[in-house]
Amino acid sequence: SSGINAEYGGKTTLCTELLNNSTKHRISHICYDKHITRVDHSACANAWSNARQGMNQKIAGLLKGHSDRGNQIFLLDDNFFYRGMRKEIFHLAQQNSCVFGQIVFRVSKELAISANSDRKATIVTSETIEKMHGSIEYPIEAWEKHVLQLEELSEYKHSTLNDRVDHVNQFLDYLCKQVPEVDPAVEQGQREAERERCLKDTVQQCELLMRKVISEKIKADRIEGRKITYSVYSDAKAVFLGEVKSGAISFEKQPISMETVKERFLEHFVKSARN
Repeated sequence: SSGINAEYGGKTTLCTELLNNSTKHRISHICYDKHITRVDHSACANAWSNARQGMNQKIAGLLKGHSDRGNQIFLLDDNFFYRGMRKEIFHLAQQNSCVFGQIVFRVSKELAISANSDRKATIVTSETIEKMHGSIEYPIEAWEKHVLQLEELSEYKHSTLNDRVDHVNQFLDYLCKQVPEVDPAVEQGQREAERERCLKDTVQQCELLMRKVISEKIKADRIEGRKITYSVYSDAKAVFLGEVKSGAISFEKQPISMETVKERFLEHFVKSARN
């Protein structure tokens, strides 16, 4: 996953060129301007923020299921001028085992205003550009470690654009080789899920082996003349399994052997009988 942040510095043009000419990567271009239309602030003070959140939810849906596709690139084409905007995407990447990178255009205010006047799409006022130019927060935080900074294009010549495309493709190659950072909360959840899976497996193994242990014990009781009913063993088995589920009884070695279960169960059975 890559974010591109700039102020009208040719980022959409670059994305289009990458999409049309890349042979190494599967590229998906998500242009925020196309998905977030004009919002009516008179109807809702948080309309713009809500529109961005809705866009991020769509991106989260795209990222799911792509963690095993090493050369899948999502180009998120937006200004991302506040660090908090980028942090939200960073967390989405963490949660979905994706690598997060940024391509940053260093664009002068003058070029941004000039490029904006040539846009075929909706033109933004010069006052808005000047305000954004003064408030943009460039990547400096530790989590913003995968960054490609590009200087502005003074002229949009095809040869210069080709050079820039090659440069960005090298950066995308680099990103594809990086190890995704895992969200600590997701990692903890994965550990808990694995622990639950192992515990469930242990309980199932114990239950199957205990049927054999109890069957053998009942046969031995009959031969030796002991009169212990099946219900007594069955009740003891239920208590034993309950303690396995709670973690009070654990097994170091997997898979569990019948001899180990027999030893631990009979030890528990005798102890319970004494109490």
